[in-house]
Amino acid sequence: MTVLVTGASGFVGQAVTRRLLAAGEEVRVLVRSRERFAALGIGGVEVLEGDITDAEAVARAVRGTDCVYAIAGTFREPNLSDARYRAINVDGVRHVIEAARHHGTRRVVHCSTVGIHGDVKGSPVDEDAPVVPEGIYEVTKAEGDRLALEYGRRGEPEVVVVRPAPVYGPGDPRLLKMFRMARKNPIVMVGPGTARYHMIYIDDLAEIFLRAGRTAGLSGEAFLAAGPEAPSLQDLFLLLARLLGNEDPRLLRLPVWPMLMLADLCEAGFRPLGLSPPIYRRRVQFFIANRHYRIDKLRTRLGFEPTVGVEEGLSRTAAWYRENGHL
Repeated sequence: MTVLVTGASGFVGQAVTRRLLAAGEEVRVLVRSRERFAALGIGGVEVLEGDITDAEAVARAVRGTDCVYAIAGTFREPNLSDARYRAINVDGVRHVIEAARHHGTRRVVHCSTVGIHGDVKGSPVDEDAPVVPEGIYEVTKAEGDRLALEYGRRGEPEVVVVRPAPVYGPGDPRLLKMFRMARKNPIVMVGPGTARYHMIYIDDLAEIFLRAGRTAGLSGEAFLAAGPEAPSLQDLFLLLARLLGNEDPRLLRLPVWPMLMLADLCEAGFRPLGLSPPIYRRRVQFFIANRHYRIDKLRTRLGFEPTVGVEEGLSRTAAWYRENGHL
């Protein structure tokens, strides 16, 4: 039977789509724009246009499927209202699972995020770590995660939740700012740089989604999806510097609390004017929030060991940035 991928135009969605096609699946995608998806050059799929917040469009896409890979979501888009975050990250989850239940779809694999666990204490943590979301993105993703698991425990349909760590790899520009920082001297950081930054390479993540859709007996379970290594931010920047030709990198560490206070002042002054502040709390927290996760469950329940280490993955990503004129 057909499998459906929602959000197939995004970085993760297109990787999952390509992995399913490589595995010989009959793939249908639900995207907001046919034109944008067509530009990706992914052939051999059935393309339906619609929004995840439109229950009727979702139902049409789900009908006749065996498994739905529910990747669609919004990721910290500027100037997006709280209501829109909730419509996509919570109501969209309900639309997919209810449609799957109505049409007899066997399984839904829901894409959540490790961000729902917030700043990890006593790292590394597993899937039972406290859920402590910090912003509207994380809050609504946590609500969607909880909703998916509630359906999954009832088992009609089966629902499995995947919580990816920060995703990286060729084709995604989200780490570009970090790469550019690592080329400079000094490399400016906030705090000591000891916080862990656990990531997942895109090809490993696509394989995890495939296995979450195929492995029996997983309904109502969640899986942290992270790579084989969890470097500190300091080590990550020094590695990036070396990969980018910065042979003698120097680190400039700014104090945490003054930077947090400055970020709060900037946000208070710029936001009411509709302007983006030059520094904001989330940017400061990037340097101090600890992200370190146990991936034992990937090994024991999905039989999967992430294969792409940080140095190899960053090297591939740097090559793509250079080839496409970003560096």
